[in-house]
Amino acid sequence: MQPNNNAQSPLAYGINDALAVVPVGRSLLYQEIKAGNLRTFKIKNRTLIASDDLSAWLESHRRAVA
Repeated sequence: MQPNNNAQSPLAYGINDALAVVPVGRSLLYQEIKAGNLRTFKIKNRTLIASDDLSAWLESHRRAVA
C-alpha cells in the first residue's frame, strides 16, 4: 500500500502545534522567539510560526551539531 502523499503540511503552526512537532519545551521555544532565532507573526491575537521558518530553525540546530 502506498503512503498518502496528498496530505499537505500546514502553512503555519500555532505555538501548541509547533510544540507537538518539534521535540523542545515551551520555555525554549519562547526563548528562541524572544532572541529572534525563530520568526513569528500574528493573525488577530494568535501567534503563528510559518512552517518554512520552523523547518529552517530546526535545520539550523541540526547543522550546528553536525
